[in-house]
Amino acid sequence: MAKTRPSKSKSKSKSKSKSGKREKSVLNSTGAFSTNPHATTAPSTSNSNPPIAKLDEDLLAEATALLHESSSPDAALPLLKKYLRTNPNSPQAYDLLGEAHIELGDIEAAFAAFSHSASLDPEGQVPPVGTGPEKFLWLAQLSSAETAVVYYERGVEIIKRWLSTPTALDPAATAERGLPKKLVSALCGLAEIYMSDLCMSPDAESLCERYVTEALLALPESAIALQTLASIRISQQRVEDAVAALKRAFDGWKGLPPAHEDVPPYADRVNLSKLLIETGEYEVALEVLERLKEEDDQLPDLWYLGGWCLFLLGEGEKESKGGEGEWEESWEAAREWLENCLLLYDALEWEDEGIRDHAKEIMSNIEKELPEGMDEGEGAGGDGEGGEEEGEWESDDADDEMKD
Repeated sequence: MAKTRPSKSKSKSKSKSKSGKREKSVLNSTGAFSTNPHATTAPSTSNSNPPIAKLDEDLLAEATALLHESSSPDAALPLLKKYLRTNPNSPQAYDLLGEAHIELGDIEAAFAAFSHSASLDPEGQVPPVGTGPEKFLWLAQLSSAETAVVYYERGVEIIKRWLSTPTALDPAATAERGLPKKLVSALCGLAEIYMSDLCMSPDAESLCERYVTEALLALPESAIALQTLASIRISQQRVEDAVAALKRAFDGWKGLPPAHEDVPPYADRVNLSKLLIETGEYEVALEVLERLKEEDDQLPDLWYLGGWCLFLLGEGEKESKGGEGEWEESWEAAREWLENCLLLYDALEWEDEGIRDHAKEIMSNIEKELPEGMDEGEGAGGDGEGGEEEGEWESDDADDEMKD
C-alpha cells in the first residue's frame, strides 16, 4: 500500500498575515456567503458635465469593481462612504459597505452596515429597489445562535420566494447569484446550529432532519448538504450512513479541476477530510488532503489533519496482524506532516492552540517508538543492534572481494 508523504521540500514560510494579526483556524470557521450584488456597468461619459445622479452611479460602479474584481476593500470604502453621503437610503451601498468591512476584519462595522441595509429593505426586494436575501445570510453568520436562526430563516424565505417567481428577476441574474446554492448553504447553516449551540432544544434532531432534507431536495448532489447529512448521522451514531454520504460528496467533485463551480470551497473540503478521519476513512481522507495540498500548502490545519490521519492509519496497521512493517512508514510520514504544521503555525502566528498542542503530543508518541534519526529499516522493538552488525558484515565481504 503506497503511503502518502509530503514533498521533499517542507513548507517553511515565514510570512505573516497581511493584517499582522494571528490567523484563524479553518477548523473553527464557518463557510461564508458572498453577497456579490450586481452593480450596473459604469455608463459612458460622453457629456462633459454629467448630472449628479450619473456621477453617483459611476461612483458605486467603481466601488463595486474595486471590491469584487480587484479585491481592494480599503480603496472601495471611501468611495462607498462618499456615495452614501448623497444616497443615504441605498441598501445596495450598505451591502457593499458591509462586505468591505468584512474583508477588512471590522465585524462590528459590517454588522451595522448589513443591519442598516435590512432596515431599508426588510422584504429583500429585487434590485434596484432592494438587494435581496444575502444581507440576512451575512447577519446570521455574525450573530449568536438564536438570532442567527431568525436571520437564516428570513434569508431562506426570501430565496424561496425569488426562486418560485422567476419573472421577478432576470434568469441570467438568478443563475449568477447562485440562489439554489445559497439556499442550501442557509439550510445547512440552520442544521449546524441545531447540532451545536442549540442541540439541547427539544426539537433539535427533527429540525436538523428537516433542514438537511430540504437542502438535498433543492440540490440532491450538493457536497455541502451531503457533508451536513453525514454530521447528523455521526451524531446519531449511524456511522455507515455517514460514510456513504461523505463518499458520495467526494465522488461528486474529485475528478473536477479546483476552479470548477461544483467543487466546494477549500474550507468545506478541509472539513470533509476531518469528517472522513472521524469515521475511520483514512485513505479517502488522505486523498482529499493531498488534493488540497496541491492547491494551497500554507494552511497549518491541512498539515495537522494529514499528520493525525497518518498516525491513526499507522496505529491501525500496528495493531493488525497484516500491518507488519507498514506502520513505521505511516508514522514517519505523519511526523513530516506535523513538522510542517508547526513550522507554519509559528510563521503565520496561528491562533488555534489546540492543533499545536495535539500535533506536539502525536509527535511525542511517535518519537517514543521511532526516534528521529533511526536508521532506515530499524523498527521499534526490533533488534536494531543486530541489524547494524549484519550491515557491517556485508560491507566487509564486499571489501574482501575488491581486494581479491
